[in-house]
Amino acid sequence: MADWDARFIGLAGHISGWSKDPSSKVGAVLVNDKRKVVGLGYNGFPRGTSDDPGHYNDRATKYLRVVHAEVNAVLNATGSTEGATAYVTHPCCSQCMALLIQSGVKRVVYKENPNLWDRMGDSLTMALHMADEAGVEVRVFTWA
Repeated sequence: MADWDARFIGLAGHISGWSKDPSSKVGAVLVNDKRKVVGLGYNGFPRGTSDDPGHYNDRATKYLRVVHAEVNAVLNATGSTEGATAYVTHPCCSQCMALLIQSGVKRVVYKENPNLWDRMGDSLTMALHMADEAGVEVRVFTWA
């Protein structure tokens, strides 16, 4: 599975490059048990709203407007997410983990980002707690 994990984390990294956020580019890929991609997403503002760079540079405004990559991957899914694996370039916040759990994802693989723990530690801790409660496997991906 590790080779597939590397491929799909790499794809999530590629997808993250589509984000217009200059400071946090996040990508997510949902893959079913047949290794078929069923959803892709990156962080950005809602469809039809302004992508003004000023909105991204003002953190308070950005946080109120941004749709996370995991949410977009679920919303863009072309097939069932039941039993899927989510590959994400960053650890999931509690709200995104709740969404993934609710949509039937059974495994989450993400790249560690130690810098996020300083400002999002409570949310990241809760995300891991909920995943454990729901029986969702979480793997921190590290390049071999």
